[in-house]
Amino acid sequence: MRALAPILGSEKFRFLVAGATTTAFSYLLYLLLLLWIAPTPAYAISYVAGIVWAYSINSTWVFKGRWTWSGLAAYPLVYLVQAVVSFALFSLLLQQFRLPAAVAPLVTIVLMLPINYALGRKIVRRTSHPTPSDNDRLP
Repeated sequence: MRALAPILGSEKFRFLVAGATTTAFSYLLYLLLLLWIAPTPAYAISYVAGIVWAYSINSTWVFKGRWTWSGLAAYPLVYLVQAVVSFALFSLLLQQFRLPAAVAPLVTIVLMLPINYALGRKIVRRTSHPTPSDNDRLP
């Protein structure tokens, strides 16, 4: 277990965990909302809530920053860039590389991870000050 400690404590690993929790949170909220409202507004609400959740967990836990309103306002840019690049990459994988339709989205997700990580990190770093670590605190 000691050998895994550096990996499990790394920022990149926390980013992957945060992405999984964001997906689970958004989907569960969507399913819950379906009990009371139509699918389209349920999806819209869960999508926006997922962005807020993603920013919150990425800013405070993954990148060890502070939650700010300016960061939350800027964070949807990650999703905008992700959507534009993902659709272009997806089309390229289908048309130029002739990947099967069932495989192309998976490859797109894997290839987009570094971009999403870098963009999310950049936004959090620019809009938030790092929280002091235990080592930075005075006794």
